[in-house]
Amino acid sequence: MRKTLLILAVLAGFSAAGVYRDSGIGLFPFLKMDVGARVAALGGTGAVNGNELAIFTNPALLAGREASISAGHNQWFGTTSQNYLAAVSQLGSFFAGSIALRSVSTTGIEYRETPSSNPVDTFNATDLSVNGAIAARLGRFDAGLGFKVIHEKIWLESSSGWAVDLGFNYHPHPSLVFTAAYLHSGPSVTMDEKDFRFPRTWVFASKWNGHIPIGELSVSGQVMRPLDNRTNAGLGIELSPLHWASLRGGWKFSDDSGNLTAGAGLSAKNWSFDYAFVPGNYSLGTTHRFSLSRSL
Repeated sequence: MRKTLLILAVLAGFSAAGVYRDSGIGLFPFLKMDVGARVAALGGTGAVNGNELAIFTNPALLAGREASISAGHNQWFGTTSQNYLAAVSQLGSFFAGSIALRSVSTTGIEYRETPSSNPVDTFNATDLSVNGAIAARLGRFDAGLGFKVIHEKIWLESSSGWAVDLGFNYHPHPSLVFTAAYLHSGPSVTMDEKDFRFPRTWVFASKWNGHIPIGELSVSGQVMRPLDNRTNAGLGIELSPLHWASLRGGWKFSDDSGNLTAGAGLSAKNWSFDYAFVPGNYSLGTTHRFSLSRSL
């Protein structure tokens, strides 16, 4: 437990770093959105809490996972909505694989040529990704590799590209895991005759699980350094007083959109349902996220 608290303190320190010098040069910003209600409720700590949706956050987490299928929908800030579908399959004794689809769309974006209360027109923006990943468990280590093809359209302009994800986990003890991942790495893409990079992101995280008198407890911490934005971090705490019910809370550091996160999870037989409550800053409103998974 002391090791985990030390890690979380280091992560919080990293989150105070300034804006990266390449701010604004990355395309496909939707890749940095949380995927899954459980991850959203736990402060965005997807690198250690991605579970069935690990294909989006850290492919190494797929190692050792049971076969499952998951789906989710959430209305994000404003008119932005996100939908996803993912399947996990065991590939022998040491390997697991996953495939997934994800879409993010924003409608009714107002367009102005001069300062005015009345827009000239409105337009839409749509992102779509097709993902595949494979992972292996090798003793105390897990390794994962992911690949995705992405298409983005903003009004009359569009762009396509591909990227890879790499993830590694280390389990020094059954109750503790350390994670490192390098996400969204791909060649430059062109949008409106301009070249942009993928939002390549380094992620470091840790998670501790333990038993306390009132149930099972886990504490997670994560720090992310994207190519095109400042370093940010997240903290998540999950308490399971019953084997079929979990309460979750989290906090995001250096995230202008919001800080507090919360949620809950329920499971019955082979089904699990997750909910996240994420209030936004600056009158962005509150988002409610839902995920549904079934073990096969």
